[in-house]
Amino acid sequence: MKKTLAILLSTMMMLPGTSFAGNGVEQGNENAVPKQDFKQNKSEWSLVWSDEFNGPEIDRSKWTHDIGNWIVDEDGNGIAPGWGNNEKEYYTDSSENAFIDDGKLVIKAKQEQVTDEFGTYDYTSAKLKTKGLFSKTYGRYEIKAKLPTGKGLWPAIWMLPEEDKYGSWAASGEIDIMESWGSRPHTVAGTIHYGEGWPNNKYTGKEFELPENRGIDKWHTYALEWEPGELRWYVDGELYQTQNKWYSKGTDNAANFSYPAPFDQEFYLVMNLAVGGWFDGDPDETTEFPSQMEVDYVRVYDLKKREYREPVEPVAEPVELPADAKQPLEDGNLIYDQNYEEPITVVDEPGEALNSTYWNFVKLPEFGGDGSLTVEEIEGKRFAKTNITNAGSQLYSLQMIQNLSLGNGGKYKVSFDAKSTDPRSIMVKAGAGASRGWVKYSNEESFKLTSELQSYEFTFDMLNETDIASRLEFNLGGNGTNPVWIGNVRVVDITGTPVDPDAPKQPLPDGNHVYNGTFDQGGMDRLMFWNFSVEDAAAATVSVSEETRELRVAIEDGAKYPEAVQLDQQGIYLVKGNDYKVTLKARADETRTIQAALLSKDGMVNYSGIKTINLTSNMEEKTFEFTMPEDVSDSEAQLVFNFGDADGDVYLDDVALLKTSNIPDYGNIDLYPLKNGDFADGLNSWGNYVHNDAAASISEENGEAKVAITNEGNETWSVQFIQGGLSLAKEVVYELSFEARSTVERDIEATIENAQYTRFLSENLQLSDQMKQYSYEFTMPVDETVSLKMLLGKNASSLVEAHDVFIDNVVLKVKDAPSQQEPEPVSTPGIDNGTFSDGTNGWTAWWGDQWSGYGAGTMTAENEELKVAISQVGGQSYAPQVFQKGLLFENGASYTVTFEARADVPRKMNVNIGKELSTDPWFTPYVPTQTINLTTDMKPFSFNFVMNEATYADGKIVFELGNILDGNTATNVYLDNVSITKN
Repeated sequence: MKKTLAILLSTMMMLPGTSFAGNGVEQGNENAVPKQDFKQNKSEWSLVWSDEFNGPEIDRSKWTHDIGNWIVDEDGNGIAPGWGNNEKEYYTDSSENAFIDDGKLVIKAKQEQVTDEFGTYDYTSAKLKTKGLFSKTYGRYEIKAKLPTGKGLWPAIWMLPEEDKYGSWAASGEIDIMESWGSRPHTVAGTIHYGEGWPNNKYTGKEFELPENRGIDKWHTYALEWEPGELRWYVDGELYQTQNKWYSKGTDNAANFSYPAPFDQEFYLVMNLAVGGWFDGDPDETTEFPSQMEVDYVRVYDLKKREYREPVEPVAEPVELPADAKQPLEDGNLIYDQNYEEPITVVDEPGEALNSTYWNFVKLPEFGGDGSLTVEEIEGKRFAKTNITNAGSQLYSLQMIQNLSLGNGGKYKVSFDAKSTDPRSIMVKAGAGASRGWVKYSNEESFKLTSELQSYEFTFDMLNETDIASRLEFNLGGNGTNPVWIGNVRVVDITGTPVDPDAPKQPLPDGNHVYNGTFDQGGMDRLMFWNFSVEDAAAATVSVSEETRELRVAIEDGAKYPEAVQLDQQGIYLVKGNDYKVTLKARADETRTIQAALLSKDGMVNYSGIKTINLTSNMEEKTFEFTMPEDVSDSEAQLVFNFGDADGDVYLDDVALLKTSNIPDYGNIDLYPLKNGDFADGLNSWGNYVHNDAAASISEENGEAKVAITNEGNETWSVQFIQGGLSLAKEVVYELSFEARSTVERDIEATIENAQYTRFLSENLQLSDQMKQYSYEFTMPVDETVSLKMLLGKNASSLVEAHDVFIDNVVLKVKDAPSQQEPEPVSTPGIDNGTFSDGTNGWTAWWGDQWSGYGAGTMTAENEELKVAISQVGGQSYAPQVFQKGLLFENGASYTVTFEARADVPRKMNVNIGKELSTDPWFTPYVPTQTINLTTDMKPFSFNFVMNEATYADGKIVFELGNILDGNTATNVYLDNVSITKN
């Protein structure tokens, strides 16, 4: 069972539908040792806590209840419905839903309506937990239970951390002792959740198949034995899985918390019966209500005949893939066809199979994704270019995917080269397919692309079972239509490759320049990134206790000088002219002093001066400050502590180095990242999203953006007005302002967020029928490409009638930036690469859709001509087509269009020039359609027109090669010397 904490990346992001136990766990029990070899030895355990449910009612000194359907914050504000899992039940503390009957705890799910301040729910049930009453680290947990069957029923017995010591779910861990699917009455699962905070959480586990005549609706004993560094799951005394590989990493950490975190802290028990949710779907007509889960007892034990095992840190060993796996190439690359020489499979229908060996281009029309993939050369190397017609509503609306084999226990490095035409982000990850529930093997890594070709990389540990059908995904949707070039893709096994702890270090996300200053990260010695040295004249040791997580320097002989015993951290990045502050906590067995300093790598330059720190027997916070020279930056400085010249024990903790001054260099920062905020150029630079549960149209009217809403849909994100591709800089203060009104009073939400829905600004505002200005200020914590989104769908003050929202004078700028300069006027339409000397750069092919009918073929450049090889025409004249956008046409100006064209077999071609629209009729023509008769000879063509529409800077020329009456042959068509000149 899952717990999603108060972290929502976006109101439009579904809460983690792939982050639950069961989906992705190993099927069956084929790896089990013979049954007699793993019966439990219960005599090792001594009972320390239990509930036999023999009283007349639930013991409130042992159990408390969760109430409701929503996750709420400390103030009771709703954060996420359905407990983050799309669950449909309302949990009560009523004796109708949880009670004692004949020595058994009964949790009953009923079909009945309940309403609270957040909504109305069709089912009630109960969730009991011991939080605040009983929690424990390690032990044996045994529960005897009988579970209900039926589609959409989700009984679970699980554990959560008492304090969330390592961060939000699932960085602090979750242990699922047992959960089951009501629709799969002979299967139960045990799972652990760990890793980083959602959405970078991970999970591993296995399923257990019960005997055919002894399903979940019969009494079974479910047990977990938890020792340091090992968890073991049992059903009726039979061991069916052991887990000992996991990790935890905090948001602001440089490395993982030391093993066995997060499963080295107190956890409490949870038992519940959910209805609906991602795990087993919603109930159907076959599901019986009321349904109930019965628990005979809950017992918790401690070891009594031996000590708990010592944790053994997992050791990275070479990965051996099975014989039927896709093996690495001779150079170690797990990615085949790095140069895109094999055909790329296009997958555009739900359920359509991927090519299991080579590259796939996946576009998901149900999420609005549309585009094409071509291969181009850049600097002599072949790149896949994704031409994006519609980015869709999700990151995965458009994907480049290749299957590969990943082995359990391996560490992998993913690297690639990429660029776009303008700043934008893409998301890359390694994970499983549908058969394993889309489980993530790597984090969802976001990369900010620029117009310059750059190299990118990330690493991940494969802690799940070996998967010979893993997927490397480049997720290219949901973030604008700028094209993306990707090449030189490599995935290599780097298991066992050491990390250089002394390498130069960028500041952590919280600004701290010191890595592992809390002494709880890295190996089990908890000393990663620190170096300890003792000169011959001295004697001292260093250690970190598991209990206190403090650094202890035990000095037997401190010699006669401070430098004799030294602790240092290398690779600290100090920037010229900035002020810095060092903080730490320290104490000693006896009153004494230690020294600290910031030095150059060779120790010859002292940036801070020698700082003397006075210690007592009390742990106290110490600080000192310094300023870097005006003309010196150092990316490899070192922080040094000197402990010599005295004996005894010294303790350190919470060491931090923060830059306390900041004068941003605006030279490389876009002072006005948002474009066309006054809509003088129509809706150019703006986009929109209207979900299928809503109905709205967006247009420019009298110099304002008009959003005409006839149905708000069911979510705030159901209707959106968006400008993406905004490149913002770290530590810069930005101002957002705009004017807005509505024909009826309503609330909307304005957000600044990245492609992973991380919000840097989120404001709710009330609109009236009077135009009003709204202004907000925020500081960017990171360099990031973001989107401004106006969320206009359903909210707490939802409307029911049709209405219009008007938006104008949108400005996003660096605070105190000088006045925005007007761009220099451009006097030509600006056809790019009309001679095709630069391949197909600047040109896009579109092959149709389910409404126009699908064409088929390829677009390439040969002998400095554009070649459109058509193997199938669609049902309309415009499927397929090739086009170029971004052309400036000025009102009242006269233009001449020229080009040369031919075909291998005579046929017709239509030429259209106009403005692309986001709603029906989809295109405004500036000139009547020109129909050209193509022959086998290359011939010149030309026509003139006067621009009678408003000036527009994103005009489009389209060469239609589809189903044209009396001339629609599927053949090769050639274009050259395309130009548009202003007369």
